[in-house]
Amino acid sequence: MTTAIDEINKALQRCNRCGFCQAGCPLYKVTGLERTTARGRLAIIGTALAGKLGLDDLEEAAFNCLTCNGCVDHCPPEVITTQVVTRVREELLKRRGQPWQQRFLLHSLLPNPSLQRTMMGLARFSQVSGLRAVLRRSGLLALLPAARRAEALLPPIPRLGTDAGPGKLIVAPPEPEYRVAFFIGCLNANLYPETVAAALRLLARHRVQVTLPDFRCCGLPAYSYGDSESARSLARKNIDAVGHDVDAVVTACASCGSFLKDYRQLLAQDAGYSERAAAFSARVKDITELLAQVQPAPGATALEQRITYHDPCHLARFQKVTQQPRHLLKSVPGLELVEMAEADMCCGGAGSYSLGHYELSLKVLERKMDNVAATGASILVTGCPGCRMQLAYGASRRKLPVAVLDTVELLDRAYSQGKG
Repeated sequence: MTTAIDEINKALQRCNRCGFCQAGCPLYKVTGLERTTARGRLAIIGTALAGKLGLDDLEEAAFNCLTCNGCVDHCPPEVITTQVVTRVREELLKRRGQPWQQRFLLHSLLPNPSLQRTMMGLARFSQVSGLRAVLRRSGLLALLPAARRAEALLPPIPRLGTDAGPGKLIVAPPEPEYRVAFFIGCLNANLYPETVAAALRLLARHRVQVTLPDFRCCGLPAYSYGDSESARSLARKNIDAVGHDVDAVVTACASCGSFLKDYRQLLAQDAGYSERAAAFSARVKDITELLAQVQPAPGATALEQRITYHDPCHLARFQKVTQQPRHLLKSVPGLELVEMAEADMCCGGAGSYSLGHYELSLKVLERKMDNVAATGASILVTGCPGCRMQLAYGASRRKLPVAVLDTVELLDRAYSQGKG
């Protein structure tokens, strides 16, 4: 049986040290440091695994990476450095164990939607009660850098609550063209319910019947930390939650969609789930993929706005979905889509990367915001709640007069303005 170390060594041998990865690496673009490139990172990993560097060096090489796949697009031997990094993180988990904060996040919080809602309720209370301002003034957050950064990134937390429980049919148009299971995802569920509402309205207008299975976290956070077993456990639960009476599993989260499509690889060695995982992944679609292929709904009104679009890494590189959102946005009368430079370059969020490597993340974000500002757009559109949170933080820091919206929210506006 092939071990993680075997896979890592095979990838290391395939790297021909050409350095073309520099062209696609956001970290290299903002630092000029060789160790941030795939070539430099792989060299450090190989040296550490040979015993010539310590575990701290190995950990830095593995976790100081955006895992954006930018290097892969420029790699002649097609070394998928993101996979190497993930395998190294698995090894580090075996050798160093899991910090209690990660255990709570991955084993208790993310698999449990009810606990997520409770924690979000507490966070919302701190925002609306004034406790957040007190903590900022007190200086206590300065003692906890990661907590301070997380607090700064968090948007205003909405009051949560819905009567659409798991398994409930929530969109039932007459003579539906498609029947789908909708995967909400943790960030959209807890921070951006307006995205979910807009997505459901759009699906209804396009004659798509929607149910909400009892989905859990997609498993990407666990996988990203090297906890593949927890990711597999969540994948099995999500596969079990979907019936056979749906045409597709649809999501408005690029990161979730990317990982759901990877269940076939994640469970490829699982005798009880490999075939089901392959069938599940084959049915997964980003919502823009589905909307771009169905008959357009009538009734969109003009939106006289200049917009620009940021390609989420998990949508553009991992799923190869780039034209569908642009096609949908261009179909709205009045919208002027101005392409920014480096539209598909990572925004620097990369899950929890912005918390653990704040200064580097900020450099990548500043470059992105320079490109946004140059377009003169009043609305910045994207298809990933993680990117949205990072981009909104960047716009706020720069005091840019730009709203950050999900693609489906802007599309929904075109229909909602025409009502009544």
